[in-house]
Amino acid sequence: MKFKSGNRWKNSSQKMRYKKWRTGVFQLNKGRVGLNKWYVCEKCNKKRKTTMTLHAHHIYSWEKFPNRRYTIKNGVVLCKWCHNGFHYKYKFEALEKPELLAEWLGKKNKRVLEYITTTNDRGENV
Repeated sequence: MKFKSGNRWKNSSQKMRYKKWRTGVFQLNKGRVGLNKWYVCEKCNKKRKTTMTLHAHHIYSWEKFPNRRYTIKNGVVLCKWCHNGFHYKYKFEALEKPELLAEWLGKKNKRVLEYITTTNDRGENV
């Protein structure tokens, strides 16, 4: 897996925490949506046996919400085409407004909307 260049990782433990978060998001997706057999894009429902063309996307932005970076429930699995389409449509506005992801996914994905409405800015349940 390749990571973005730059100073994203201040030390190796942060890199390991991110890898653990990413793995957790994919396992949660596989168990909940893919019947323990597939990884599934939560937008277009493409099924894959590997994560090569799938991305783990943060519901609450990595940059703007550092206290939620490694919360497994703060992630959704999108294929790279849906992920790029989301960022193309909403650009930087998506960093501040996690509800745009719920809008992008549509009404079929209630888990994301539920996560957004049941947590406050610090990531605590309301």
